[in-house]
Amino acid sequence: MKHVLVALGMLGCGATKPQPHGPALPLDRIAIVGASISAGFGGTPFGDAFARAAPHSAVESEANLMMFRDPPGDTHAQLAKAAAFHPTTIVALDFLFWDLYGSTDPAWRDRAFAAGLDELERSRAAGAWIVVGDVPRITTAAEWMLPHDQVPSADVLAAANAKLAAWARGRDRVLVVPLVEWTEPLRSGGAVELAPGERVDARTLLAGDGLHANALGTWYLLDRLDRFISAELPGTPDDALVFRRPATVARSRSTSW
Repeated sequence: MKHVLVALGMLGCGATKPQPHGPALPLDRIAIVGASISAGFGGTPFGDAFARAAPHSAVESEANLMMFRDPPGDTHAQLAKAAAFHPTTIVALDFLFWDLYGSTDPAWRDRAFAAGLDELERSRAAGAWIVVGDVPRITTAAEWMLPHDQVPSADVLAAANAKLAAWARGRDRVLVVPLVEWTEPLRSGGAVELAPGERVDARTLLAGDGLHANALGTWYLLDRLDRFISAELPGTPDDALVFRRPATVARSRSTSW
């Protein structure tokens, strides 16, 4: 009982609250790299979203809407610019996408994907945390946006994502974000939960092109990323990232991410 009273007295005197145990994601300096999702095609760029979600962090974005034109070259250019920013964390959710979707040539895909991992490894070895998404199979895109014959097979994507998992395994400062799992409702025509008790058709989070997310979809992805980071790296403060849900109509398909 004496110990209980002492503990209560310490709390009453403004003692420091217990901190969560476990690794933390260092968000002092956040660099964004990637393609159209990260660049904010028609919607909120990740750089702006992270700057608002982490107002005490320095944020810089090198993401390029035109990454599809030269994935290997742009991969190198983006991470070279990010290195000059000296990031503590690099967010690369769609960074590897065009290494697999950019060509139907298996040899090109293998080279591009390997080069992408090599570039990420250089950044990791320099001290940055890498938050990278695996590569989902997108079957909802309009033909005029992403030709169907350019979509890799499930086997090709599974093999590439296995290489990503093998690269990440045993390395420190790497967090692989399961975009394959998170986008499954798009492929199956399923629903997602935006908030407790609020479920919507996953495809209502897409823009009209079937490839890019609308404003609500952008928030859903980043909010889910926030919760994933908290679960995987529990030392990260709960308020380190706070992505605000947009005030737009929830089912709007008029804007893209």
